[in-house]
Amino acid sequence: MDQKFAEIVDIIRNAAENAGLMPGVYKMINKKSTVIYVGKAKYLKNRLISYTRTEKMPNRLKMMVSNVFKVETIITNSEVEAFILENNLIKQLKPFYNILLKDDKTFPYIVIGETTNFSRIFKYRTTKRPGNNFFGPYPAVNALEETLKIIQKTFLLRSCTDNYFSNRKRPCLQYFIKRCSAPCVGKISKDEYCKDVDFARKLLIGEDEIVRSALVKEMRETSKNLDFEKAAIIRDKIKSISEIQSKQYVQISEASSIDFMAVSKGTEVSVVFVSFFRNGRNVGTESFVVQNSFEFISESEIIESFITQFYISVMIPSLIVANVEIKKKNFIVDFIFRQYKKKVKIVFGNRGVYKKIIDSCVNNAKIRLNKDSSSEYDKLLSELSGLLGVSKINRIETYDNSHIQGTSACGVMVVFENGGLRKDKIRKFHIDAKTANSGDDLNMMKFVLQKRFKSESIPEVPDLLVIDGGKNQVSAVNQVLKELGQDCKIIGIAKQNHRKIGDEKIVFPCGEEIILGEKSDLLNFLIRLRNEAHKEAITFHRKKRNKLLSKSELDNIYSVGSLRKKRLLEYFGSVESVKKASLDDLKMVKGISEHYAQAIFNFFNEGKK
Repeated sequence: MDQKFAEIVDIIRNAAENAGLMPGVYKMINKKSTVIYVGKAKYLKNRLISYTRTEKMPNRLKMMVSNVFKVETIITNSEVEAFILENNLIKQLKPFYNILLKDDKTFPYIVIGETTNFSRIFKYRTTKRPGNNFFGPYPAVNALEETLKIIQKTFLLRSCTDNYFSNRKRPCLQYFIKRCSAPCVGKISKDEYCKDVDFARKLLIGEDEIVRSALVKEMRETSKNLDFEKAAIIRDKIKSISEIQSKQYVQISEASSIDFMAVSKGTEVSVVFVSFFRNGRNVGTESFVVQNSFEFISESEIIESFITQFYISVMIPSLIVANVEIKKKNFIVDFIFRQYKKKVKIVFGNRGVYKKIIDSCVNNAKIRLNKDSSSEYDKLLSELSGLLGVSKINRIETYDNSHIQGTSACGVMVVFENGGLRKDKIRKFHIDAKTANSGDDLNMMKFVLQKRFKSESIPEVPDLLVIDGGKNQVSAVNQVLKELGQDCKIIGIAKQNHRKIGDEKIVFPCGEEIILGEKSDLLNFLIRLRNEAHKEAITFHRKKRNKLLSKSELDNIYSVGSLRKKRLLEYFGSVESVKKASLDDLKMVKGISEHYAQAIFNFFNEGKK
């Protein structure tokens, strides 16, 4: 750990000690006094201490921690209160490293206003969270128009403004085309009109059968009283309700309003696709982009953040169905009730009709994510092409090596092609013992490139090679490519002197260096490629090392189990080094007592003069 990180770790530790084992919220602040992250915790001390274990952190999280200058904490009475406060602070501050809902969409609603004795029905689009007189939302405007048309046709509610309504002397056109009962000129009593308004409300919230039963009962009574004209009008209303129900292709009895949502996770940006059901009928779908969904953030966390931010301006349904198990479901339910006085149920849609709808949402989320990712990558590749002075870049290969003191040495090639990382084209290379034992990373890289470009199983020619390193590494790779007769661009990604993560420089074979800046999307893209190669190299190396540990000459030494064998190899690097070790050197290894050291030494040195 360098001095920079050591100072930051001290800052975080001090904040952790001051906060103690209390629930609350913490704010991470940079040198410019900008809040870059807001988090919550049941035990603030434990959560903050986790940020000091930098060796286990993903690179993006290290990047965030490397920018911390100050940490502020706010103690709350409970974890739920911390959840609410965190959400409010994220909404207010929009920190760079928090999950943020990018889209600021507004949706239309059907509104039944109560400004006069005769309520008005109309459509309205709002950016604020709707009240009790709002019904929706209707992402598909045609669904709203159709519903509004049937409601007006069935119950003849007025849609005119209050000013227009109060100044009428005779019925307007809506009355004559049977879309309004003309309450403005007394064509209907207040009680009758209020009853129709009540029926319209019930229909909009899904109580169709209640309305139908009431109308059937009323029709029978009017028929008994020989008022056949009124009975015919009521019959037409029942037919209109049947018309609405006939277009409902999914019947869900548990709730009158349901939002189905599915997340498709990308490397930094994810998509949440929502399908809105009202009164058992799909009234529209919409996709939403969620920023900062980094590799260490789960799908459950993305959905949790989406729900808390999305329903700030959207009417909350009775039921939310998600494509993942939401870990903090109870907190979100409590949060919604405390904030909006609305009871909501959240379930995992993994069976029955829910699963069919969720599966459709998942597919649509993936399509939108791929479309957005391709568009974003097109921009990045265009910028990269300009930087390199070429017309087009399609295939990028990134390389990294991994070893411990030359043991289990290996190299990895990761491929970015056709707008995405190609997992099927990752190639792994074993580095021979002679090259590996030298411990020279440059020689190892040369060895890997020679194997790659001489291999007939990889016929593709890359447009660009990305190397983790500076001038020496780029120059060595350039020389190898010339010797192999390969003509492709090369760049290196190297940390600057202060080694601040996210502030790397781009190095060219000619010796030129360019600093794009830590907020550069292109730099972050190149760092992701480098990190992917690094991750694959470490994973491959661990598999090789574990395989080596599972079988070696050390197995033949009585009482040297797998743990002692592992410690011997980690300490000395190889079996050959263990063979050459002195008795005193063997005793330096943790877990190797004088008894075991003597047994190991005797095993390899018996018969030697």
